[in-house]
Amino acid sequence: MLNRIIIIGFIILSAIGYSLYQKNSLESQLASKDSSILGKLPKSTFETLDGKIFDPEQFYSGRIGLLIVHFWGTWCAPCEAELPELLTFIKRFEGRRDVKFLLVAVNDEKYKIEKHLKTLNIPAASIEWLIDNRNIHRDIYGTTRVPETYVFSSDKTTLRKYMGPQEWNKTMFFQSFDEFLQISQSKL
Repeated sequence: MLNRIIIIGFIILSAIGYSLYQKNSLESQLASKDSSILGKLPKSTFETLDGKIFDPEQFYSGRIGLLIVHFWGTWCAPCEAELPELLTFIKRFEGRRDVKFLLVAVNDEKYKIEKHLKTLNIPAASIEWLIDNRNIHRDIYGTTRVPETYVFSSDKTTLRKYMGPQEWNKTMFFQSFDEFLQISQSKL
């Protein structure tokens, strides 16, 4: 009986400890705003799903407040698991012309991307679906793994880099992106 109580107590303490660890981990990710080695949006080109060249610099010709560049792949289980929640997060910005999302499939095949996208509820928000099969992200963005997300302001400076899968629908992300928009709008 005493052994059961000790084991149950250990399980409860372990669960509490893990919960606190996860909470602190997320808060520290959101708190460190300078975690990116990338100072500004790098010059690079990608390919669209229909084979055209896409230049993020030209995409900025309008008055964009935030540009979010998200690297993912259909071959990446954490990316596939994260993508539906990211798309729900993107829906929050529907109708806004000052927030744009570039979702870059890394080392992927067009038919696999299109097949995967058909299974998802894609928001009407401004999303550009791109492919990077030449490892530009590794060379220019400094990305070493996916998923990875960069947030750029209106003057193309890096506001934040998120490494690994995120829980995009947490209140802290909404608050952070509201702050990013305020910072970016002050630079317009």
